[in-house]
Amino acid sequence: MKAGRAAWLRAGALAGALAGALALAACQGDPPADSAPAAVPDMPRDVASAMPQPDAAACQAQGGMLDRRGRAQTLMCVHPYPDAGQQCTDNQQCTGKCVTAPDDGPDGQIVGTCQADDALFGCYAEVVDGKAVRAICVD
Repeated sequence: MKAGRAAWLRAGALAGALAGALALAACQGDPPADSAPAAVPDMPRDVASAMPQPDAAACQAQGGMLDRRGRAQTLMCVHPYPDAGQQCTDNQQCTGKCVTAPDDGPDGQIVGTCQADDALFGCYAEVVDGKAVRAICVD
């Protein structure tokens, strides 16, 4: 009796596995020929040209200047910092960030420079308490 029951259980398990495999195979079919891919909105080739352009007079009135920055060369209003280029060992010593090259090692005290303006692009590491931290590349 036990042998008959074991065979019955194996057959049930096999049937269940077969049903599951068939259900999964049904999901793998090709899409119908008349189905189209989802529509993608038209995007300008030059994304920067689609962005609103900054007002030169307003920028200058705020002490800034128009400059192209980043990989996309986006025109933006850039405000210089009064302590630009000064040596520093911590962000708190600068109007912006105290930065250094991202590959400046952890050995010894790192001396960075205060960032030049409020549009910081490129690769850099912040200097905090004399150590290079949070290295990043901004496009």
